[in-house]
Amino acid sequence: MLEDISELIRSQRKKKKWSQQQLAQLAGLDRTTIGALERDDYSDIGIRKVQRVLEVLGLTLSVKSYGLPSLDELKEIK
Repeated sequence: MLEDISELIRSQRKKKKWSQQQLAQLAGLDRTTIGALERDDYSDIGIRKVQRVLEVLGLTLSVKSYGLPSLDELKEIK
């Protein structure tokens, strides 16, 4: 899933014909942070930085729930 975000960041940046340095400047980040994001290395990168980069690229990050039902949903099944 994070690798999908990394690929999306890279492809959108290239689509806009921006260098990593240009994207970093627009997002107020260091170029090495952009490089790490594009390499799928999130070890020292918080979600706010990811959101900032996505916003500069005209993208948004969304979260959706899936998987196991909640306790309330299980109670309704009875």
